[in-house]
Amino acid sequence: MKPFFVALIVFLNSAPPALAQSFKIDAHLIDRCLAINDHTPMACVGRQADACVQRNNDGPNMVVAACMEAELAFWDGFLNRTYAELLTFAEHEQSMDVGYVTNELTDAARDMQRAWIAYRDATCGLYLARAAPFNSAAGPAVNDCLLRETARQVFQLQYVVGAYR
Repeated sequence: MKPFFVALIVFLNSAPPALAQSFKIDAHLIDRCLAINDHTPMACVGRQADACVQRNNDGPNMVVAACMEAELAFWDGFLNRTYAELLTFAEHEQSMDVGYVTNELTDAARDMQRAWIAYRDATCGLYLARAAPFNSAAGPAVNDCLLRETARQVFQLQYVVGAYR
């Protein structure tokens, strides 16, 4: 039995390291898509995940989930940058002494974001519950939900930030 485990370890360690790299997405293509589709930005959401799945021969649910997670990382970073921009605008607006209560805008922005997180989690929890009978579909269902809801929040925050300009 021991030679079997040695052979298994050798086999696993000889797997090509580039395998994990095949789950990458091209952020520049998302940026280009957004520039072209500024009136319908949701059309750009999920495209890179789909391309990743195709590059991986329409693999199993695990591949689909990994590709969606790769694109989700892009949208999560975009969301964090946009939220930081919103807080910066709110802080600047509060500092202009035009009648705001101390931290009124920044607190409201934080409350909005916390409420969105609760909404996102509940929404994606529904997708997870719906996928539960199939078990293996849970990863793609949740990651697809997280991907789309995160992108929607990016666009919502961009709209709010635009109101400060």
